[in-house]
Amino acid sequence: MKIIVLDTETTGVTELDRICQLAYIVLNEEGQVEEIHNALCTPPLAIGFESMAIHHITPEMLIGTPACVDTKAFSRLIELNTPENLMVIQNAEFDLGMLIKEGFESKMRLVDTFRILRASYPLDTPHGLQFKRYQWGLYHKEQALIDELGIEIKAHDALGDVIVLKHLFEKLNEEHTIDSMVELCSEPIILEYIPFGKNKGKRFEEVALNSRNDLRYMLDNFDLDGDLKATLTHHLNATRANITITIGFGKYKGQTPAQVAQTDPEYLTWLLNNAERLDSETREEINNVLNA
Repeated sequence: MKIIVLDTETTGVTELDRICQLAYIVLNEEGQVEEIHNALCTPPLAIGFESMAIHHITPEMLIGTPACVDTKAFSRLIELNTPENLMVIQNAEFDLGMLIKEGFESKMRLVDTFRILRASYPLDTPHGLQFKRYQWGLYHKEQALIDELGIEIKAHDALGDVIVLKHLFEKLNEEHTIDSMVELCSEPIILEYIPFGKNKGKRFEEVALNSRNDLRYMLDNFDLDGDLKATLTHHLNATRANITITIGFGKYKGQTPAQVAQTDPEYLTWLLNNAERLDSETREEINNVLNA
C-alpha cells in the first residue's frame, strides 16, 4: 500500500475554477516519504485575486508551465490510482472535485481528515488544517522533515499544506485505525452538533425539535456538503413525528394548518400556489389538511 497525501491550489472555488498547483507526497506503510511531487500548472482561466491573496501564486509564476494533465505529477498520480492505495486529503470533496475536472477519478481508498475531525471532535473547533497545526503543535515536527526532504516551503503553498497534512494524519492515526477512518469516510456522516451559525454547539436533534425552521432554512438556502445535507435530512425526518407543523410567516404565523383551515381555508390554498418560502413539510401538512 502507498499513502498519497495530497493538496491542490486553485484559481478559485467555483464550478468553473481549476487547479494551478498540484502537490503530494507518497508514503510507504511505515510512513516514510518515498516520493515528492510539486507542480505549478497553467489553468484554462485566470487566477482570481481572492485566491491569489491566499496562496500567492501569480500569473507570472505560471508562465511556461504545462497544463495540469501534462505534468509529471499528474501522470504519476494516475499510475498510483489503484484500490490498494490510500489517499489522504483535508476536505476531499473540494480537491477531488477539482481533479475530476482534469479527468481524474480516484479509485483509491480515502481518508478525509476534515471529516474525521468533524465527526470525532465535534466541539473542538475549528477543524481547519492550519488551526489544527497550531492547536495540536504539529508545526514542531515540520522543520526536521523539511530539512530531511530538502524542500522549500512557502506560506499556504500546496506542498506546505501537504507537510502539515502528513502530521495531522499521523496524529489522527494514533487514535483511529486507517481502516476505521476509511470506513467512516465511505458514507455520509450523521453529525451530532451544529458546527456554525447562531445554533453552533447545539445538538441537531434539539434544534430540529425546538427551532425546526432554522434547519429547514439551512437545508434550502446554504451550500452544504454531503455530510451536512445528510445530517439535516436525517434529524428532520427522525423528529417529524414529535413536532407540530405551524405556519412560519404571514398573518397566521405560529398557527397550525388545521387551525387556519377552520377560519380561512382559502389562505392555505393561496399559500400552496403562491408562497415561495413554503417548505416541503408545511406544504405536505397543508395538503393533508385540505384533502381531509
